[in-house]
Amino acid sequence: MKRSHSSYSIISVSKRLKENAEKEIANAEKKYLSQIKKAAYFLGSRRIILISGPSASGKTTSANKICEAIRKTGKKCEVVSLDDFYHNREHLPIVNGKPNAEIVDALSVSLIHKTMDNLLRDGCSYMPKYDFMLGKRTNDASFVDIGSDGIIIFEGIHALNPKINRGLDHDTVFKIYISPHSDFSICGKKILTKREVRFIRRVVRDSWARNTDPETTMNMWADVCEGEDTLIRPFASLADMYINTTHSYEPFILKDTAVSLLRDIDPDSEHYADACAYVAKLEHFFSIPKLFLPEKSLLNEFINFGK
Repeated sequence: MKRSHSSYSIISVSKRLKENAEKEIANAEKKYLSQIKKAAYFLGSRRIILISGPSASGKTTSANKICEAIRKTGKKCEVVSLDDFYHNREHLPIVNGKPNAEIVDALSVSLIHKTMDNLLRDGCSYMPKYDFMLGKRTNDASFVDIGSDGIIIFEGIHALNPKINRGLDHDTVFKIYISPHSDFSICGKKILTKREVRFIRRVVRDSWARNTDPETTMNMWADVCEGEDTLIRPFASLADMYINTTHSYEPFILKDTAVSLLRDIDPDSEHYADACAYVAKLEHFFSIPKLFLPEKSLLNEFINFGK
C-alpha cells in the first residue's frame, strides 16, 4: 500500500473545529482507526506482524489497537516489544570504542529468531523481559500462547531491518511502518512538518511520562533524528503497509502544554531560539481543551489526560 503524504490546511481544520469540534475530532479518530482495521484485514494468513517507526509515532498504541482488531476476528494475538531482546549492558556491541545500544545488533537477533521459530512451530514461546534500570535481560520472564493460527506482533524501531525476519517466508510476515505522514500548512506553505509534529508530541510526553524537561528533550532530538535517518527510515520502503498517525486536531490540543513548556527554556540556553521558533509555529493554531480528547485516542500516548 502507498504511503499517504497529505497535508492538512490549518485554515480548513480551524474552520471545521470552530463549527463542530466534536465532529472534526470524531472524523480524525475514524480516519486513523480505519487504517487499523485495514491492517487486520490485509494480514491474510500471515502470522507475524513487524511494526516499526520513528520516535513519537504512536507505535505502541497502534500495535495494541491492531492486536485488538485481530482478536475481534476470533484469532489469538499478542504484542511483543523488541526492546525486551536487548543484550545485557555489558554485552552491547562496541562501536568506535563505546557500547552502542542504537544499532540492531544491540538486540539478541538469534533469540528473536528462536522465539519466532517457537511461535510458528509450536504456537507458544517463553518471552524475555529487559530491565533498563539494571541493564539486564531475563530470558524466560513470561509465556505467550497464540495457538496454531494465532498472530504475534513484534514492535520496535528495528522491526523492519532485514536481520530481524531473515530466514522467514515472505508469506509469513506482514510489515507495517507507522509514523505521522502529514504536515500542517497555510496556502501551501508548510508551517508544521511531520517531524516537527513528532517533536511536539515528544516534548509534551517527556514532560510527564519521563519527568524530562523540554531542554533535555531538545538536547537529544538531533541524535534521535540522525538515528532515524540511518537506522529506521532506510527500511521503510520494505513495509507492506503504512499507517499515518497524524490527527488533524492534534496541534490544537497539544498547543497549550507545548507552548508552556517551551517558554520555560532559559533565554541563555542554546535551544532558546529553536524553542521560540516552535512557539511561533504553534501560534498558528488556537487551543482546544483536553476534555475534547477521546478516552481511547492514540494521542493519549502523548497527553497526560488527567492533568
